[in-house]
Amino acid sequence: MAIDEGKFVLKKQTAFKDMATGQVTELPESDLCFQDGENIYQYKFEKPEEDISYEIEPGSFVLSKGMQGIQLKKLEFKPRTLLDTATNTARIIKEANTFFSRLHVYEKLCRPKQRGVLLFSSPGMGKTSAIEKVCSDLMTEDKGTVVIVWPTSEIDADDIVKLLSTNSRYKAECTRMVLIIEDIGGGERESHRSQAAVDSGLLNLLDGVGVIFKIPTFIIATTNHPENLLASLADRPGRFDLMLKLTPPNHQEKIALMKFISKRELTAEEETCLGLKGTEEFSIAHLEEVAVRAELHDKSYAEVVEELIKHKELFKRDFEDRSRSIGMGIGYND
Repeated sequence: MAIDEGKFVLKKQTAFKDMATGQVTELPESDLCFQDGENIYQYKFEKPEEDISYEIEPGSFVLSKGMQGIQLKKLEFKPRTLLDTATNTARIIKEANTFFSRLHVYEKLCRPKQRGVLLFSSPGMGKTSAIEKVCSDLMTEDKGTVVIVWPTSEIDADDIVKLLSTNSRYKAECTRMVLIIEDIGGGERESHRSQAAVDSGLLNLLDGVGVIFKIPTFIIATTNHPENLLASLADRPGRFDLMLKLTPPNHQEKIALMKFISKRELTAEEETCLGLKGTEEFSIAHLEEVAVRAELHDKSYAEVVEELIKHKELFKRDFEDRSRSIGMGIGYND
């Protein structure tokens, strides 16, 4: 039978002669007792003192691995006022605020105070920008908010479990936490590891196996490869309660974003070109390229937009042709 980590410590040694002469009339309670011809040895089982490696305070941090093990490094979020009205950001903020404002529901139902959201999209759709905006807003609303960013390509699930459960103490002013789990189910690291092992660590964390979230925790996970995730990881309420596909900005959002990026008002022609056929999947990265390329080469926004549309169409056709030629059977879904 396995016992908890700890050791038996000798607490009292009593000589039989002392008991015989009445110097000792009773023995204290003990967890283990031995005797030889002269003495009684009494032991107490003691667990090791809790190893507190981290004292967590309100603020934003990113996990990294160094010579001394896991480290919490201060992280500053960039201002993201350009995303004030973005649909993707608004949905995440609404979900987080609903969770934090209705914690009594979890108390009533005796459920752990945690909720998870999975964000997925193709690269460049603004997952990082949206998360920075969400975290900045939540930290502004409640100064006791803790934000921890977990890059899964660098830190194993076991390490984050130890950090959150046994190796940390939260300062009294900490009221809630936002845990960002970056890039699950994708990347070079996962291609060389057992996918089952990767998912297992995440499943244990999300199910509360071996980890106790000491303060209310809102989890935001991101992936560019939802197809790599086990169904049990992504499709079971309580692990990720909401799956949100980040979509490209609509026409009006593109106009607002371009005004912010270019730091000026747009002409009617510029606004119109952002709604041309072929711009439906333009991401924030596309819009930034429009502004940079136009300034760099003295071109109009309309000219750059047309170039990007043609480039995308050429790439799509070339990719489809190469896929067919090597028998990949992969199509490009619009």
